[in-house]
Amino acid sequence: MSLHRRSLLRGLFQGSAVAMALPLLDCFLDGHGEALADGRPIPVRFGTFFWGCGLTRQLFLPRSTGAAYEDMPQLAALKPFKAKMNLLSGYRAYLDSRPNIQHWSGNAAIATGIAPGGDGQFDAPTLDQIIAGQIGKGSRFRSIEIACSGNKRESYSSSTGGANVNPPEVSPSGLYTRLFGPGFNDGKGEWKPDPSLMMQQSVLSVVAEDRQRLMASAGAADKARLDQYFSSVRELENTMTVELQKPEIIANVTVPEAPPEMTVNKSVPVLKQTVPVFSKLLAIGLATNQSRIFNMALTEPANTMFMPGDSHVFHQATHEEPVDPALGYQPVTSQFSTHSMECFADLVAALDAITEGTGTVLDHSLVLAYTDTSNAKLHAIDGIPMFTAGSANGKVRCGLHIAGNSETVSRVGLTMQQAMGLAVDSWGAESNRTNKPISELLV
Repeated sequence: MSLHRRSLLRGLFQGSAVAMALPLLDCFLDGHGEALADGRPIPVRFGTFFWGCGLTRQLFLPRSTGAAYEDMPQLAALKPFKAKMNLLSGYRAYLDSRPNIQHWSGNAAIATGIAPGGDGQFDAPTLDQIIAGQIGKGSRFRSIEIACSGNKRESYSSSTGGANVNPPEVSPSGLYTRLFGPGFNDGKGEWKPDPSLMMQQSVLSVVAEDRQRLMASAGAADKARLDQYFSSVRELENTMTVELQKPEIIANVTVPEAPPEMTVNKSVPVLKQTVPVFSKLLAIGLATNQSRIFNMALTEPANTMFMPGDSHVFHQATHEEPVDPALGYQPVTSQFSTHSMECFADLVAALDAITEGTGTVLDHSLVLAYTDTSNAKLHAIDGIPMFTAGSANGKVRCGLHIAGNSETVSRVGLTMQQAMGLAVDSWGAESNRTNKPISELLV
């Protein structure tokens, strides 16, 4: 009997034909369990995790590089995943005679490869959206954004650049509804396309034809405005196209019940409750192909995370807390940075908890975690700490500490794009432009 991914067991029951779908079996995969037997790869995902105000050099930066780097106290929560991660240190955001926009220049340079010209603005589409153009078309949503603090303004993903950012989900219940509410289909049971979606898609096809005629007659400036306006229509068309196809879910996953309404703010105890819920829902959303691109913002760049009862938020403490002369760093401020790493570990753990083929969703993903500064007290943008998690279906080596030696942060972005299959030889602008990916990471 010849079996493949869409094989059905067929027979007769009380005179009627019966067909039974099969679960994902080893014989449906290739010899490594990393692709379907017909050669199609298990989907790869890309995401970012952002936190503000950096880390503490004495507590996160190992003395050694390569695979044998020592464990550091500020990264203790990430130790279980060390073999599936990389630590990147020593890379620099070059300003090219522009001002160092406090808590923004580093963020924007990492995300776009360009030193920003204005506060709160990107000078180009962000890295995640560039990659979405390559891998984001086979899922319901081009990308999913999450603001763990509950602030709708805290999104660092932009499809067009400028001050326009992709709106984030700001509560676990909102994220659940986005991923698993109306329009979600897990492919189980008898499936047929929704007739109302078919009608809407037909209407959108007519709109698309009119759009093409309008674009052909518009001037250059109007074309740019129209393209931005119609981007939402294109995303809706893609979502409907996916919803009209029966889902093919490879991961071993069960969609959970909707979470209760939860308090969402920047209190550390609250974040410790909500970030694991956000992370689990996101991981299941990726596993069920709701999206292949995500962005999670723990806080804003000028991080206002706080502990109940303490009047000093994180950012304020970075400027007011004295450096302990015996330790050589700010102990209270450093604890906030450690909390940020614990929240990042929640995301990594959620991705690694879902079995997919012979690996996990994390193994079939590439996550870039980054911040805005290396030293928040000084607003320094040299040596900004970054991490990668996951191997992108075996395209990225893991378990390494790579020292950047003051080279541009754009090397990281270029590496991410090449690992995700983009045919790009260089990236960035002016002093941040580079044609040198981090070769130690690429398989």
